[in-house]
Amino acid sequence: MVTLRAPSFVVRRICVFVFLGVMGYSIFLMTRNNSYYDMSDRNVMLKQIENEIIKSSYDLDSIKKYFNMLVLFCCVSSSKHENYIACQRPILDPFDPVMMSFLKEEPPLVCDEEEDWVTIKGNIARITDKALKKYGDIQCKFMDVLRANEFSTSLGVVTTTHTEYNLETSDFFRVYCESENGQFSWESRMAGIRFDEDVINRAGWDRVPKDGLGLNVLMIGLDSMSHMMVQRKLPKVYSKLKSMGAHILDGYNIVGDGTPQALIPILTGRTELELPDTRKRMGSKASTVDVYPFIWHEFKKHGYVTGYAEDVADVGVFTYRLKGFDQQPTDHYMRTYYVDATPMFNQQKPFCYGSLPRHKIMLNYVKDMFRVYEDKPKFMFAFHGELSHDYANKVAVAELDLVEWLEWFQRSGYLNNTMLVFMSDHGQRFASVRDTQQGKLEERMPFFSFVLPKWFDRKYPKMAANMKNNTKRLTTPFDIYSTLMSVLHKDGPRNNNVNKRSISLFNEIPLQRSCRDAYIEPHWCACLKWQPIDVDSTLASGAASKFTQFLNKYNGEYTDLCSPVEVDRIEWATKMAPNEGLLKFHQAADTDGFVPDMSANTKVTVVYLQLKVVTRPANAIFEFSCQYDSETNKYMFYEKDISRINKYGDQGWCIANSQPQLSKYCYCKQQI
Repeated sequence: MVTLRAPSFVVRRICVFVFLGVMGYSIFLMTRNNSYYDMSDRNVMLKQIENEIIKSSYDLDSIKKYFNMLVLFCCVSSSKHENYIACQRPILDPFDPVMMSFLKEEPPLVCDEEEDWVTIKGNIARITDKALKKYGDIQCKFMDVLRANEFSTSLGVVTTTHTEYNLETSDFFRVYCESENGQFSWESRMAGIRFDEDVINRAGWDRVPKDGLGLNVLMIGLDSMSHMMVQRKLPKVYSKLKSMGAHILDGYNIVGDGTPQALIPILTGRTELELPDTRKRMGSKASTVDVYPFIWHEFKKHGYVTGYAEDVADVGVFTYRLKGFDQQPTDHYMRTYYVDATPMFNQQKPFCYGSLPRHKIMLNYVKDMFRVYEDKPKFMFAFHGELSHDYANKVAVAELDLVEWLEWFQRSGYLNNTMLVFMSDHGQRFASVRDTQQGKLEERMPFFSFVLPKWFDRKYPKMAANMKNNTKRLTTPFDIYSTLMSVLHKDGPRNNNVNKRSISLFNEIPLQRSCRDAYIEPHWCACLKWQPIDVDSTLASGAASKFTQFLNKYNGEYTDLCSPVEVDRIEWATKMAPNEGLLKFHQAADTDGFVPDMSANTKVTVVYLQLKVVTRPANAIFEFSCQYDSETNKYMFYEKDISRINKYGDQGWCIANSQPQLSKYCYCKQQI
């Protein structure tokens, strides 16, 4: 009989290195085109597995286990994997208790009980019948408010009338009215859209490019509203957009700190650092922002009427830190109104001007743009910050008005030839939220959505399908710029190369696109980083156990005909968590927001798990995702995140007709 001796330590170690070398080279070949995982990631993984194999005394089961870990690593890293998605987004709960703790209910706005004496619709301001009935033959003096520069206004001639006033010289005016007997008076500063004959003659659909989509562009933005915050504070708006068929971008990621770094790429296709210096503090060395290649210039050149509205004049996107515009940037520019009216706001009830909530002044201005230029192509960007810039609680007071505004555009028919973009710049940025893991993720994931006309899917099925699919892909402000440009030239340059940072949402964004591909710095990247975990770990076994409990409860809600599900084995398990750069980011370390302060030590409280498990008695194979909260020791499951990946045939015959949604989960107690 021949006795086999165990190989020596040296021989065993040589074998391990050969094994690791072969597998390491295989991993390299499989992942060399994937920029999301760099070589240091692979080296760390190989070293970890080498150490574990050496500690395990090289028994066959351990070698097999770590071989499976290597295979898994290949699968989750390889850009050629069939279901590979480079950017795995966090599964966030809009109503997470930590995030809800920062919220509070706000009372509704209470503006002046007496209605304004003058209302405006389009380009005509009228004394109301109600005021005339109450105060007799009212006399009003109207004074046009003109733009002197970005920071001051001047007044035009005075026009006295007892009926109405037509806006021709300016969109904005001051008005002072007296009652017939002179005992009562009323005054305000108001905004409409003037009838500009030069613009009327210049603009027209006949000048729009023939290879364009033939759409108006209407963008409405709310400051500091994350994807989750819209669901928390504006649920009726969220529901309304969904009912309108909105394409909501689940994978939208910011590329820098604050509003300018969010909007400049959208409006120019470039970052601030790629453009001429326009910072105030650089004095004469800096230019005004007129030097930026704003997208509205392209639309104006092709026959569009252009408009830009932004409130909160003292912290304007282009005027707080930057030098603002020398020349008025668009045909209609609402900053002039806010420069003139803001000094009066502290004399009004909070967030009101007379009987009108201030947010409605901007919403009505956008309506008037469409009324006055009804038959002209329009590009309009309106950005509202007063209610949500510092703290998101107050924005809820505008919810019903926002819903009404959306419904008005539906009823009016304007959305039949308009691409509506409802969006935000970034999530909440105040310090207490930034100290939480979900708060940091939400800051990087603002709300962004597109509503296209009903006919768009029929006329452009491929573009519509791409837009729908891209809602689940990694997208950035650069992509929005290309999407807007596609309105002018639908078949413009096809930039759907993974290394192109600006890809129109009407083209396909690759699944394997990573933050690096999209020019997102690590500390701004909300994508989760994969880490294979031991299938025997408490984390993996706990998730598998809770998964079967979830399935049994789910089945039990509908029937008692299904056998209880139990875990047979875990095939593989992975953990996903935010990258280290995101967790260490505290705030901007410089005035301009270019340099990150990486002094934070954000605690990881939530991880995201993916497992492949085999269950009995059905020998069913499932892949599922779930969320684990280490502070509460709870796992969160959603039925939509569960996939049955082997055939189940007639295993659920007993509920196939009555509860077909259970077919892939149910193993009937009585088998055929």
